Amino acid sequence: MPSRNEKKLLRALRRRKGRVEHGLFLAEGPRLVGELLATGTAPIKVLYTQVALTDPEAGPLLARLRAEGVESESLSRRELEEFADTVNPQGVLAVAEIPRWDWHDVGSPRILVLDAVQDPGNVGTLLRTAEALGAGSVLSLPGTGDVWSPKAARAAAGSSLRLPVIAMTWDDARERLDAEGIEVWAAAPAGRPVCRGDESPGRLAIVLGNEGAGVSNRILSEAARVVAIELSGEVESLNVAIAGAILMDRLFGGERAGVD
Repeated sequence: MPSRNEKKLLRALRRRKGRVEHGLFLAEGPRLVGELLATGTAPIKVLYTQVALTDPEAGPLLARLRAEGVESESLSRRELEEFADTVNPQGVLAVAEIPRWDWHDVGSPRILVLDAVQDPGNVGTLLRTAEALGAGSVLSLPGTGDVWSPKAARAAAGSSLRLPVIAMTWDDARERLDAEGIEVWAAAPAGRPVCRGDESPGRLAIVLGNEGAGVSNRILSEAARVVAIELSGEVESLNVAIAGAILMDRLFGGERAGVD
């Protein structure tokens, strides 16, 4: 069983304040823990159940972790549930360092900007989609849900370990985007509809806003263009993660966006 101090740390990492203070997060499940190894981020410690040792996915992973000298400890299912975020834990829970990204890590000049997108499931899904559709980075503005919360990390499915996610104020983001010649387009229901095949800048940042309030008025006023997805039938709006996926697919397309 973890020591008293270890228990205190594990509980702290379930909260954003604790993750920020310690620079650590909890990776839950064999898939996410496996992504840590794949990206060269060895866990600091791994907790697991005896049942996980016989799991076809978790068993070989745990053997590899032990072979690489990662501190591992077996717990009962009930003990693991005390620290896990899911109702039915997958038997593996790791403590790992949060990657430290900065602008030098940004690849493609296609950027996703999250303006107070709060739901961790949406945040994680958008990170995964951004990586899949060729974004070079995600900028997280104040009010956005924590990328490293257990739910967001699971939804990102490893993308947050590979795709640079940088927390910035809008002032700093706008200054950097302007300096790099990256045009800003913001999404809003009243914006200009975009369709597959429409031309878009090769250097482009797409801003998605809060689930209820949308993109802030200031960003809308400073964006080069406000865009939208034309909807049919009685549907008034889309979930922000779905809308973001559609917009990135239409605007980050390699054949249309001549990156230079």
